[in-house]
Amino acid sequence: MKYENVLRDCLSQVDIKLSDQQINKLLRYVSEIELFNKAYKLVGAKNEEIITKHIMDSLVAVKEIEKHITKDSIICDVGSGAGLPGIVLAIYFQENKFVLVERMSRRVNFLNNAIVALKINDRVRVIDKDLKDVKETFDIVTFRAFHPLFDIIDYIDNITDEESIVVTYKAKKDSVDAELKIVEEECKSKWNSEYVDLFTPFIDAPRMLCLLTKKIN
Repeated sequence: MKYENVLRDCLSQVDIKLSDQQINKLLRYVSEIELFNKAYKLVGAKNEEIITKHIMDSLVAVKEIEKHITKDSIICDVGSGAGLPGIVLAIYFQENKFVLVERMSRRVNFLNNAIVALKINDRVRVIDKDLKDVKETFDIVTFRAFHPLFDIIDYIDNITDEESIVVTYKAKKDSVDAELKIVEEECKSKWNSEYVDLFTPFIDAPRMLCLLTKKIN
Protein backbone atom coordinates (compact mmCIF):
# COMPACT_ATOMS: atom_id res chain seq x y z
CA MET A 1 0.00 0.00 0.00
CA LYS A 2 1.02 3.62 -0.52
CA TYR A 3 3.50 4.86 2.13
CA GLU A 4 3.61 1.48 3.87
CA ASN A 5 7.40 1.27 3.79
CA VAL A 6 7.75 4.76 5.25
CA LEU A 7 5.31 3.96 8.04
CA ARG A 8 6.98 0.65 8.90
CA ASP A 9 10.41 2.31 8.90
CA CYS A 10 9.19 5.00 11.30
CA LEU A 11 7.57 2.44 13.59
CA SER A 12 10.77 0.41 13.78
CA GLN A 13 12.77 3.51 14.76
CA VAL A 14 10.58 4.13 17.79
CA ASP A 15 9.91 0.46 18.56
CA ILE A 16 6.13 0.73 18.31
CA LYS A 17 4.47 -2.57 17.44
CA LEU A 18 1.33 -2.54 15.31
CA SER A 19 -0.58 -5.38 13.72
CA ASP A 20 -1.00 -5.50 9.95
CA GLN A 21 -4.64 -4.56 10.50
CA GLN A 22 -3.66 -1.45 12.45
CA ILE A 23 -1.12 -0.47 9.81
CA ASN A 24 -3.73 -0.90 7.09
CA LYS A 25 -6.15 1.29 9.05
CA LEU A 26 -3.55 4.03 9.41
CA LEU A 27 -2.78 3.90 5.70
CA ARG A 28 -6.51 3.99 4.89
CA TYR A 29 -6.80 7.00 7.17
CA VAL A 30 -3.98 8.74 5.27
CA SER A 31 -5.77 8.03 1.99
CA GLU A 32 -8.94 9.62 3.44
CA ILE A 33 -6.94 12.71 4.40
CA GLU A 34 -5.47 12.93 0.90
CA LEU A 35 -8.88 12.46 -0.70
CA PHE A 36 -10.54 15.28 1.23
CA ASN A 37 -7.59 17.55 2.04
CA LYS A 38 -8.04 20.01 -0.80
CA ALA A 39 -11.73 20.54 -0.09
CA TYR A 40 -11.58 20.51 3.72
CA LYS A 41 -8.10 22.01 4.33
CA LEU A 42 -7.22 19.34 6.87
CA VAL A 43 -3.39 19.41 6.96
CA GLY A 44 -0.61 21.37 5.31
CA ALA A 45 1.63 18.35 4.72
CA LYS A 46 1.56 16.29 1.54
CA ASN A 47 2.61 12.79 0.50
CA GLU A 48 5.04 11.04 2.89
CA GLU A 49 5.08 14.06 5.19
CA ILE A 50 1.54 13.16 6.29
CA ILE A 51 3.11 10.04 7.81
CA THR A 52 6.07 11.76 9.44
CA LYS A 53 4.55 15.09 10.48
CA HIS A 54 1.12 13.90 11.54
CA ILE A 55 0.65 10.13 11.91
CA MET A 56 3.94 9.44 13.67
CA ASP A 57 3.92 12.71 15.56
CA SER A 58 0.58 11.61 17.02
CA LEU A 59 1.68 8.02 17.59
CA VAL A 60 4.95 8.60 19.46
CA ALA A 61 3.01 9.51 22.60
CA VAL A 62 1.45 6.06 23.01
CA LYS A 63 4.09 4.62 25.33
CA GLU A 64 3.57 7.47 27.76
CA ILE A 65 -0.22 7.28 27.47
CA GLU A 66 -0.04 3.53 28.17
CA LYS A 67 1.21 4.37 31.67
CA HIS A 68 -2.07 6.12 32.46
CA ILE A 69 -4.72 4.27 30.45
CA THR A 70 -6.92 1.32 31.37
CA LYS A 71 -9.32 -0.62 29.18
CA ASP A 72 -12.17 1.43 30.68
CA SER A 73 -10.58 4.83 30.06
CA ILE A 74 -12.50 7.19 27.82
CA ILE A 75 -10.27 9.53 25.84
CA CYS A 76 -11.33 12.92 24.55
CA ASP A 77 -9.39 14.67 21.77
CA VAL A 78 -10.26 18.37 21.81
CA GLY A 79 -9.91 20.54 18.73
CA SER A 80 -9.52 17.26 16.88
CA GLY A 81 -9.37 18.81 13.40
CA ALA A 82 -8.55 15.98 11.01
CA GLY A 83 -8.49 13.51 13.92
CA LEU A 84 -4.93 14.15 15.03
CA PRO A 85 -4.08 12.65 17.40
CA GLY A 86 -7.53 11.22 18.24
CA ILE A 87 -8.07 8.85 15.32
CA VAL A 88 -4.45 7.70 15.35
CA LEU A 89 -4.68 6.91 19.07
CA ALA A 90 -8.02 5.15 18.56
CA ILE A 91 -6.39 2.85 16.01
CA TYR A 92 -3.64 2.04 18.51
CA PHE A 93 -5.78 1.69 21.64
CA GLN A 94 -8.30 -0.74 20.22
CA GLU A 95 -10.25 -1.40 23.44
CA ASN A 96 -10.96 2.20 24.37
CA LYS A 97 -13.74 4.60 23.57
CA PHE A 98 -12.85 7.97 22.08
CA VAL A 99 -14.65 11.29 21.72
CA LEU A 100 -13.46 13.82 19.14
CA VAL A 101 -14.48 17.41 19.90
CA GLU A 102 -14.54 19.62 16.80
CA ARG A 103 -16.76 22.61 16.05
CA MET A 104 -15.84 23.34 12.40
CA SER A 105 -18.52 21.71 10.24
CA ARG A 106 -16.32 20.64 7.32
CA ARG A 107 -13.93 18.88 9.68
CA VAL A 108 -16.83 17.31 11.56
CA ASN A 109 -18.03 15.88 8.23
CA PHE A 110 -14.58 14.50 7.53
CA LEU A 111 -14.28 12.94 10.99
CA ASN A 112 -17.66 11.25 10.74
CA ASN A 113 -16.82 9.86 7.31
CA ALA A 114 -13.37 8.70 8.41
CA ILE A 115 -14.50 6.80 11.50
CA VAL A 116 -17.06 4.93 9.41
CA ALA A 117 -14.52 4.18 6.66
CA LEU A 118 -12.08 2.87 9.29
CA LYS A 119 -14.82 0.81 10.99
CA ILE A 120 -14.15 2.34 14.40
CA ASN A 121 -17.53 4.07 14.72
CA ASP A 122 -18.60 1.55 17.37
CA ARG A 123 -16.24 3.22 19.88
CA VAL A 124 -15.34 6.62 18.38
CA ARG A 125 -17.82 9.48 18.14
CA VAL A 126 -17.72 13.17 17.32
CA ILE A 127 -19.09 16.02 19.43
CA ASP A 128 -19.65 18.97 17.12
CA LYS A 129 -19.54 21.69 19.76
CA ASP A 130 -17.25 24.33 21.15
CA LEU A 131 -15.11 22.96 23.95
CA LYS A 132 -16.81 25.30 26.42
CA ASP A 133 -20.17 23.68 25.64
CA VAL A 134 -19.08 20.08 26.31
CA LYS A 135 -20.74 18.75 29.48
CA GLU A 136 -19.18 15.28 29.82
CA THR A 137 -16.05 14.32 31.75
CA PHE A 138 -13.21 12.12 30.53
CA ASP A 139 -10.32 10.09 31.92
CA ILE A 140 -7.73 11.32 29.42
CA VAL A 141 -7.84 14.51 27.36
CA THR A 142 -5.50 15.08 24.44
CA PHE A 143 -4.85 17.97 22.13
CA ARG A 144 -2.27 18.85 19.51
CA ALA A 145 -1.69 22.08 17.57
CA PHE A 146 -4.61 23.65 19.41
CA HIS A 147 -4.87 26.84 21.49
CA PRO A 148 -2.27 27.88 24.08
CA LEU A 149 -2.90 26.32 27.46
CA PHE A 150 -4.07 29.53 29.10
CA ASP A 151 -6.83 29.97 26.49
CA ILE A 152 -8.52 26.63 27.15
CA ILE A 153 -7.34 25.14 30.42
CA ASP A 154 -10.35 26.30 32.44
CA TYR A 155 -12.62 24.64 29.87
CA ILE A 156 -10.47 21.51 30.14
CA ASP A 157 -11.02 21.71 33.88
CA ASN A 158 -14.77 21.36 33.27
CA ILE A 159 -14.40 18.08 31.33
CA THR A 160 -11.96 16.38 33.71
CA ASP A 161 -12.03 15.15 37.29
CA GLU A 162 -9.38 14.68 39.99
CA GLU A 163 -8.12 11.43 38.46
CA SER A 164 -7.95 12.66 34.85
CA ILE A 165 -4.76 13.40 32.96
CA VAL A 166 -4.34 15.95 30.19
CA VAL A 167 -1.86 15.03 27.46
CA THR A 168 -0.77 18.05 25.46
CA TYR A 169 1.49 17.75 22.42
CA LYS A 170 3.99 20.60 22.45
CA ALA A 171 7.29 21.70 20.91
CA LYS A 172 9.68 23.98 22.78
CA LYS A 173 9.99 23.77 26.54
CA ASP A 174 10.51 27.53 26.89
CA SER A 175 7.20 28.20 25.17
CA VAL A 176 5.39 25.74 27.42
CA ASP A 177 7.02 27.29 30.49
CA ALA A 178 5.67 30.66 29.40
CA GLU A 179 2.17 29.24 28.84
CA LEU A 180 2.16 27.56 32.25
CA LYS A 181 3.26 30.77 33.95
CA ILE A 182 0.20 32.55 32.53
CA VAL A 183 -1.99 29.60 33.57
CA GLU A 184 -0.68 29.92 37.13
CA GLU A 185 -1.19 33.67 37.24
CA GLU A 186 -4.45 34.14 35.35
CA CYS A 187 -6.50 30.93 35.22
CA LYS A 188 -8.95 29.71 37.84
CA SER A 189 -7.95 26.07 37.63
CA LYS A 190 -4.62 24.92 39.07
CA TRP A 191 -2.46 22.16 37.64
CA ASN A 192 0.60 20.00 38.21
CA SER A 193 2.79 19.62 35.13
CA GLU A 194 5.33 17.10 33.88
CA TYR A 195 7.38 17.16 30.67
CA VAL A 196 8.18 14.12 28.54
CA ASP A 197 10.58 14.43 25.59
CA LEU A 198 9.55 12.70 22.37
CA PHE A 199 11.46 11.44 19.35
CA THR A 200 9.64 11.58 16.02
CA PRO A 201 11.52 10.05 13.05
CA PHE A 202 12.46 12.48 10.27
CA ILE A 203 11.31 15.51 12.28
CA ASP A 204 14.23 17.84 12.98
CA ALA A 205 12.48 19.87 15.66
CA PRO A 206 11.84 19.51 19.38
CA ARG A 207 8.74 17.53 20.32
CA MET A 208 7.44 16.89 23.81
CA LEU A 209 4.40 16.16 25.91
CA CYS A 210 3.22 18.32 28.74
CA LEU A 211 1.18 16.17 31.11
CA LEU A 212 -1.24 17.99 33.39
CA THR A 213 -3.12 16.80 36.46
CA LYS A 214 -5.29 18.83 38.78
CA LYS A 215 -3.84 20.23 41.97
CA ILE A 216 -5.85 18.89 44.88
CA ASN A 217 -6.40 21.42 47.66
